[in-house]
Amino acid sequence: MIECLVDGEISDRISASDRGLQFGDGLFETIAVIGGQPRFWQLHMDRLGAGCERLGIPATPQPVLLREVKTVCAGQSQCIVRIIVTRGESERTYSTAGLAQAHRVVSAHAWQPEEPDPGVFGVRARLCNLRLGIQPDLAGMNHLNRLEQVLARAEWDDPLIDEGILLDREDHVICGVSSNIFLVYAGRLLTPRLDRCGIRGVMRAAILGAFRERCEQRRLLLDMLPDAEEVFICNSVRGAIPLTRIGHWEYEIGPVTREVREWLKQQ
Repeated sequence: MIECLVDGEISDRISASDRGLQFGDGLFETIAVIGGQPRFWQLHMDRLGAGCERLGIPATPQPVLLREVKTVCAGQSQCIVRIIVTRGESERTYSTAGLAQAHRVVSAHAWQPEEPDPGVFGVRARLCNLRLGIQPDLAGMNHLNRLEQVLARAEWDDPLIDEGILLDREDHVICGVSSNIFLVYAGRLLTPRLDRCGIRGVMRAAILGAFRERCEQRRLLLDMLPDAEEVFICNSVRGAIPLTRIGHWEYEIGPVTREVREWLKQQ
């Protein structure tokens, strides 16, 4: 079984001079493969393409990536595929001058259903101490530098806490460590604007598209959390997961969250 391709060749090794390793100079996509098909493929490709354009990294044609995704997940009806694109190799310099050969890694990973299903019973979260830095030039991109998330996740080892909620330095709610967040007020779905920091997740984009008439992207202040009627987090692998608690604030698993989850089952 082929589980990893580097630039289309069977391998699990990259050069020590790759800029993704040296500087985090690249992007990635984590894709759920269900029934042998990559879910929300076009949304993933749109985000990857937009990120490549913003960073000035040559984009790999979609048909090439799709062929490689199907190669690494062949024989697996359900798995997780990771696509990594880097600017390529260089000497020890920040300069990107003369770099035209991007590298890509496409790999498949086992995906075991979570027991019990967190989408049915909900999960708990905590507020992280780490504050996200504000950097509009990188906002929204799924780039390779994840040190903020690594440090935030290191803040707790309580198995009862599933996720950490990240704020920026002005105490705006931004996202989870590995998820986006939605708050429900009077039947409307509110999610943070991600124009200054944070990652525009593919599942977030799918929900915004499907429920566009009831969604609003806005600045969410910390003091809005205790008044929310429902709260759920989402990402491309786990789907939509209700939060039943953030710190000492408790939430019910309400009808809007259930509606989003029912919609997702049809995708």
